[in-house]
Amino acid sequence: MPHKDRTSFIKVCLRVGRLLVLSVATISSALAQNPVPLINQPLVPDAVMPGGAGFTLTVNGTGFVPGAVVHWNGSALATTFVSGSQLKASVSASDIVQPGTASVTVVNPGPRGGTSNVAFFEVTTPSSSVGLSNPTGFDVADQPASVAVGDFNRDGKLDLAVANNSGNNISVLLGNGDGTFQPAVNYGVGSSPESVAVGDFNGDGKLDLAVANINSNSISVLLGKGDGTFQAAVDYNAGSGPNSVAVGDFNRDGKLDLAVADSASNGGTFGVSVLLGNGDGTFQPAVSYAAGSYPESVAVGDFNRDGKLDLAVANEGTSNVSVLLGNGDGTFQAAVDYPAGPGSVSVAVGDFNRDGKLDLAVANFGGGNSGNVSVLLGNGDGTFQPAVSYAVSSGPSSGPIFVVVGDFNGDEKPDLVVADASADTVSMLLGNGDGTFQAHLNYGTGPYPVSVAVGDFNRDGRLDMAVADYQSRTVSVLLQAPRVSLSKTSLTFADQVIPSVPTSLRQV
Repeated sequence: MPHKDRTSFIKVCLRVGRLLVLSVATISSALAQNPVPLINQPLVPDAVMPGGAGFTLTVNGTGFVPGAVVHWNGSALATTFVSGSQLKASVSASDIVQPGTASVTVVNPGPRGGTSNVAFFEVTTPSSSVGLSNPTGFDVADQPASVAVGDFNRDGKLDLAVANNSGNNISVLLGNGDGTFQPAVNYGVGSSPESVAVGDFNGDGKLDLAVANINSNSISVLLGKGDGTFQAAVDYNAGSGPNSVAVGDFNRDGKLDLAVADSASNGGTFGVSVLLGNGDGTFQPAVSYAAGSYPESVAVGDFNRDGKLDLAVANEGTSNVSVLLGNGDGTFQAAVDYPAGPGSVSVAVGDFNRDGKLDLAVANFGGGNSGNVSVLLGNGDGTFQPAVSYAVSSGPSSGPIFVVVGDFNGDEKPDLVVADASADTVSMLLGNGDGTFQAHLNYGTGPYPVSVAVGDFNRDGRLDMAVADYQSRTVSVLLQAPRVSLSKTSLTFADQVIPSVPTSLRQV
């Protein structure tokens, strides 16, 4: 081959080689997208006494990658990657000098990656009981049906978002950090919003909202501006009668997705709709998966510990929970059903016996005196043990309608709080740490409580509650009463609210 031809041939080969290398690099980069991580409840530990020594915090969850960093109130901690489901971080003594509640998140590095959900860590003195203030009502709009917590203006104070069913809007109440909230600002959404969830859907570090609208068969997405205000809602078609929405990265591409429980039959099939996120705040068309009849609630967790997010769906019509194991690509396997209690309407996820395997709590709106909460302990392989039920209220027409998890007495054992709509109370079941729970204590709320959110609204190191009161146009805030204070010369007790006595006892 002449020298000139050889030179031209070599140049062509080099160009082709560069193109091949670039193509391989591009493909590798696309395949190497890091997921948005998810933190499980509880943290280990999830509470310590103020003024103690530094310690190692264990964070369990899903989607952790090498280089993931645990953040404490937004500040990075020295973090050790253990596995895709566990990180360890060093918390210094200076972080726990005073009582308070830290917001713990995990941040995965790029490409993509992102910030996890928030887990709360209490710096407080543990107690065997919980005292709550009388509820303080903050005005929202007609028939508040769901309440969620987030720091929407990034000032370190927790705020509230409330979906108002008859108002066809959501109310945003910015927190003052002392347990009070500023007047609500309303944003229009679809018809009859039933559920609101929080996430960063466009990856800009500002919290956004997703709202399930039961009568318009849609999901409204409101992108946050980071100052406590939101852009106008953009609607996406969901299934029939969407009334619960949950957030997770189901295809592990670093973009948050949505799962929606569809309470109405679509061509004779009930199920859950999945809308995969594009990472810019928009979503792909919904894909539906069959579940039990009249699904009312959906929750997210990695139930078989394979690093892929799964779904749990509470089905009112079949009184059971459908578990759909994730394939990791945004699709899900066929549902496997587990009996719960009469009229299963809400499901929450947590590790109640602290064995590293996620469990389920289900609120059963049974009517009469049959309403209860069922606990299904997980086996760690995606299956669950038979439900064990606990009474949560008493009297005629009682029925729990919502369940949430939190450590309310700072003893490192997950507790349950259940909204009992027809009794105008919330019931608290303190956990024993072995998957069992103590007898319920009842606290008064506004009329017809249907949803509960948890956070430390006055930043005193104790978890409080925000309750959506469906029949009052308010959200009730119940703060934990101050702890007992001791001195050398006197013993002072703060005012305490006595839990409501069961109706059966009052009638004796």
